[in-house]
Amino acid sequence: MRNTHTRRRTLTALVGAAALVIGSTALLAGPAFAAPGDGGTGTLTVHKLEQPEGGDFGPNDGSEIDVSGANPLVAGFTACTIDDIDLTDPADWERLKDITLTLDGGGNPIATEGGTNLALTCGTEETTQASDGTAVFTLDADKAYLVYESTVAENAIPAAAPFLVTVPYPGNGETGQDTWNYNPHVYPKNTLAGGGATKDGEIIGDKVTFDIAVPIPPLGAGETYTEVRVNDQLEAFLTYTSGTVTFTDADGNNVTLVAGTDYTLTPADGAGAGGDEVVLTFLAPGLLKLDANPGGTVHLQIKADATGSGSTANEAQITINGTTTDPGTGPEVEDPEDFFSGAHILKEAKNKGAAANVPLAGATFDVYTAAAGTTDCPAEPDPAATKVVDAAESGADGKTPNQVLGEGKYCVYEVGVPAGYKPMSGGMLLEVTGEDASVTVVNTQIGADEGDLPTLPITGAMGNILLVAGGAALLLVAGALIAARRKQQHQQ
Repeated sequence: MRNTHTRRRTLTALVGAAALVIGSTALLAGPAFAAPGDGGTGTLTVHKLEQPEGGDFGPNDGSEIDVSGANPLVAGFTACTIDDIDLTDPADWERLKDITLTLDGGGNPIATEGGTNLALTCGTEETTQASDGTAVFTLDADKAYLVYESTVAENAIPAAAPFLVTVPYPGNGETGQDTWNYNPHVYPKNTLAGGGATKDGEIIGDKVTFDIAVPIPPLGAGETYTEVRVNDQLEAFLTYTSGTVTFTDADGNNVTLVAGTDYTLTPADGAGAGGDEVVLTFLAPGLLKLDANPGGTVHLQIKADATGSGSTANEAQITINGTTTDPGTGPEVEDPEDFFSGAHILKEAKNKGAAANVPLAGATFDVYTAAAGTTDCPAEPDPAATKVVDAAESGADGKTPNQVLGEGKYCVYEVGVPAGYKPMSGGMLLEVTGEDASVTVVNTQIGADEGDLPTLPITGAMGNILLVAGGAALLLVAGALIAARRKQQHQQ
C-alpha cells in the first residue's frame, strides 16, 4: 500500500491540473463521494445542446449547470477506456496532461501519448434524449475515458471534439462539496448549420418575394468561418428577377457588405429563367466580417415573377464550414400561399336592340388587392390596397390577358371605356380560388336605355298631310284676292 504522505502530495498537485478535459468544450460537474483508489463505479452525464449565443453555458468546473431554454440535440456518444491508465497509480494522473485526443478520417477515436497510440476499449453508444439532450453512462472508477460523438447531431458544425474525463473527477471547491466527484456532467456543444434560420414567402399579384435570415452563431474556441453559403432552388414556375444581401450585427446595426468582394450572388439581376437556383456565397473578406460579428444575421432577399400556378412553399439550404442542412431541416416558408394562372376579366357589350351580349374590345382595367373579408368593392380603390394589374386591355374576344394572382380577393376598376359605351360603376369583386378565375363586366351601348340621347325631329306621312293642307290654303287665299279685284274693276 502507498504511504499517505505521498498520496496527499500527489492529489494536491492534480487538483490544479487541466489534464482532465483535453481538446474539448466539455464542462464537468457533480458531487463527490469517495477518493481515487476506493474503487466502485460512477456515472457520466452528457448534455448535448446547441451552442448558445453567449458562447458558453457556465464554468467547466464539473458542476451541473442550469441550461434552461437551451436547444437539446440528439447525438450518439461513446465512452472508451484508455487501457494503459490506472488512476490508483499517482504517476498515471500525471500522464493525463500529455495525452492528445483526435478522430481519424473515418471518425474513429485516437488517443496518443508522446506520439504513441494508446489502446482503447470502447463501450456501447448512448444516444442523447430529444427532450433534454442527456445521456448517462455507468463507468468503472479509477479509469480515464476518451468520450467522443460517434453519431453526429443533425447539421452540427463541426462534431464535438473528443474529450477526456476521469472517474472520479476533482471537485469544484465550493463550500460543502467533497474533494472528488464520481458523477460528473459534461456539456459538449455544437453550432448547427442553419440553426435558427428562417424564411418568409409572399406573393402580391404575380410578384413573389422570399426573405431568408441566417444567424451567424459564435463558434468554438479557435474556430473561424471558412464557408458560408445559401442555396435556394426555385420552382420552374418562378423566374428570378433580383436579389439583395445585407448583414446586421448582434445589436441590429448594419455591417457593410460589398458585392463581388465580400460575396457573390448568382444568377445576376434580371438574368433569371424559370427554375433557377439562387446561390449566395461568402468570399474571404466577407467571412472575416462574419467572424468579427458573432451573433449577427445574414439577410438574403430573393424576388421572382410567377409565370404559372404554384405555391410559395420553399426550403433554402444552408452550408457552414462544410456542413449542409439535410432536406427538411433547412429554413422553410411557414404558411405558404397558393397562386394561380389564367385570371382575367371578360368584357361584354349590351348593344341596342341586340338579343345577346357580345365581346367588346378596347376596355382597360386596373386590379387591386382586397381584404379577405371583402364582399363589395368601394367606388374608388382603397388607398391602402396594392395595384397588381395595370391597364389590362380587352381584346377582340373580350378577354384581358391572363394573369397570375395569389389566392384571395381583388377589386376590379374600369379605367378606359370604349367610345359609345357607358362605364362600369364603381369596382367589381374578383375572387381567385383556382386557375382561370374571371369576372364579367358588361358595358351598355349608349342609346340602349331610354333617356340616353335627346329626342330626334319627327318626320314621315304626317308631314306630307301638313304640306298638302298648307298648299290648299294658299290656293283659297289666292282665289279670294282675284275675285275681290274683279268686283272692284266692275264697279268702276
